[in-house]
Parts: sequence; C-alpha cells; structure tokens
Amino acid sequence: MSDIDFKFESFEEYFGGAEQVKKTMDECKVCGSKLLLSHMPDYKNLLVQETARCMDCGCGNRRVIHVLN
Repeated sequence: MSDIDFKFESFEEYFGGAEQVKKTMDECKVCGSKLLLSHMPDYKNLLVQETARCMDCGCGNRRVIHVLN
C-alpha cells in the first residue's frame, strides 16, 4: 500500500471482549503505546477518514475509512 491508500473498515477484524477490541483499536501493534488518532469527516459521502500514528515508535501508520450510515 502506498502512503495515500485507505482501507474500508471491516468489523470482522475485531474479536474478543470489549477490552480486547479497545486495545486493538487504540494501541500500537509494535510497542503497545497509545496511538494518536485523527479524523477527517466527509459528510457529503457519509465517510470518516481515520489515520493513526504511534508517537513513541513512529509505527502504526493506519488509514481507515469508516462508513456512516
């Protein structure tokens, strides 16, 4: 994937209890630190673009599109 590609969120990737899902969404997969999340809404197309970055190790450049319905 290039730096500008986003993937559409699929809820199948989240499994386990509430704490496990929250950890998957909020913590860096490499070092376990809290991710810095930023959101850019697109209300015309009912989408929210989310980017996530770890401020400690610089990894975790996750880009996800959330569909609003």
